[in-house]
Amino acid sequence: MKRFCVIAVCLLMLFCSGAAQAQNTSGRKVLGIMPVFDTSGEPYGQLYAQNLTAMVYQKLVDAPFQIVLLNPGGLYNPLIPESITDYAQSAGVDTVLVMTLQPTDKPQKGNFVLHLEAKLLDAVTGKEMPPSVYSIAMSRNDTLTDIAKSGMDYTGAAGRAGKNLFMSMAGGSRPFAKQPLGKAANSMADSVHAQVLTQYPTGKGDVPPAIKGGTCTITVAVKYVSKKAVSKAYDIIVNGLDQSLLTKEGGTTLEKFPSGPVLLQLSVADAPYRLPVQDLYQANTILDCAEPGHTLTLEIGAVGDALVHWR
Repeated sequence: MKRFCVIAVCLLMLFCSGAAQAQNTSGRKVLGIMPVFDTSGEPYGQLYAQNLTAMVYQKLVDAPFQIVLLNPGGLYNPLIPESITDYAQSAGVDTVLVMTLQPTDKPQKGNFVLHLEAKLLDAVTGKEMPPSVYSIAMSRNDTLTDIAKSGMDYTGAAGRAGKNLFMSMAGGSRPFAKQPLGKAANSMADSVHAQVLTQYPTGKGDVPPAIKGGTCTITVAVKYVSKKAVSKAYDIIVNGLDQSLLTKEGGTTLEKFPSGPVLLQLSVADAPYRLPVQDLYQANTILDCAEPGHTLTLEIGAVGDALVHWR
């Protein structure tokens, strides 16, 4: 398995290294955020991990350094260090934030306890900074109630509806952030935010580029680079709003979209056969309507890896 992942990383670099060079052209420090890796073994683990990834990004979006949400593909495993450093370098980041949702403590009586390990890793040397582990106690009743209302089967049977979980991220009838599990995730995100600001100091030159502002019409598209195909079936959230109904013929057109940070959350349903895509892609960029190129493309590579580009 390790050999396969190394080969996959090599393919990744071939398909996206050239494009990734454009990720950091300002000379600013760049922190890449890997998706939270779920080893909890819980039916809610995936949803928790996906939302926690977005929460950490939102806490850090105003940090005095550049933030890039990374999408290494469906084969990503933080236990394989070379898969992290090789991909991080191809994405043009200096340091990587690696987070792992660890197995949950579930005593026969009393509260459940959720655990998250977070560590910073140098993208060039692979050297790790001291990791931190954060633990949150969850009421057993609250946890089981969240599972039941999310349509998940606590016994382990395949009982979740992907669309319902996706919609909970877009502020549906039961937005994740308002649930007990969501509040626990938000608390963990606060802790990670404090850790990163302490361990990742910035220099005096880390000033974000100026954005002239204004609004414009943008189009979001998804491409499978290795297959030379365009996705025509995907659910999409942009800056927290579900925009799936605006998707037509492989593109999502958003009118009067304001300049500033863009958070894209997207789940594809028509990936080519055996392409190991992620269950959810989360990517960020900056829109400046005064600049040319208002088509934002999520380009998915040969091992499910993805980067976003303005065209």
